[in-house]
Amino acid sequence: MNRILTLTTDFGVSDGYVAAMKGVVLTYLPDAQIVDITHHVPPQDIAAGAFAMYCACRFFPAGTVHVGVIDPGVGSNRRGIVVETEHFAYVGPDNGLFSGVYAREAVRRIVEIENAALMRPQVSSTFHGRDVFALVGAHLLKGVPCDEVGPEIDDPVTCDLWGVKEEADALIGRVVSVDHFGNAISMISRARIDKKYPDGAFEIAIGETRFDRICQTYANVEEGQALALYGSLDTLEIAVRGGSAGRVLDLKRGDEIRIQARSEK
Repeated sequence: MNRILTLTTDFGVSDGYVAAMKGVVLTYLPDAQIVDITHHVPPQDIAAGAFAMYCACRFFPAGTVHVGVIDPGVGSNRRGIVVETEHFAYVGPDNGLFSGVYAREAVRRIVEIENAALMRPQVSSTFHGRDVFALVGAHLLKGVPCDEVGPEIDDPVTCDLWGVKEEADALIGRVVSVDHFGNAISMISRARIDKKYPDGAFEIAIGETRFDRICQTYANVEEGQALALYGSLDTLEIAVRGGSAGRVLDLKRGDEIRIQARSEK
């Protein structure tokens, strides 16, 4: 039986925080397989953490437990929760981190973490990742049902992390991430663009840059040229072949991307 638990945090890897979480899991469940999604989420950046989990979590085997800890409200009255979906369980703070899960997956139930028997005996007010979320995740992985974790809730915190707005004459989204390669990623899907502009007669604007087509691959343009294409999420991205769109075009998260009918000249 595969017992896989993933970790997504903003802890970095230069300190011992991630290792402490892994130690807690392995002490309770020595045969757990722990997979790091990323620990380089910018500090306290809930939206970036949600996006990292959105990109990766669905590709794991059914039964995987995903623990996410981007938790600027640690120690406050914010709730800790478990989100049970058709295939996975998600464990972490109730601060919008799992908004992408609510948007895409069939949620069976959400419970508040209250059962102290599933936590470490002493819970630090500043490190719930170690003392609460990691150990609750390990218990779930071992087979503890959600109804033993705590009461069911129906009002989780949600955030509009990467919504796309449709107007009569335009689709408007924004850059939700600039990845390691400098590609500026949006959540404007191919399906939505095709539905809005079935004839393909549109133009894309981001800042002062304009595109009148969406390329199939980076090789459709010359080295150093900017292009629009569909990335691995099948959503619109802005890239520079052999370079960084973030640097060359001065793009950053939050920048508006506008798609509108091509103007006739």
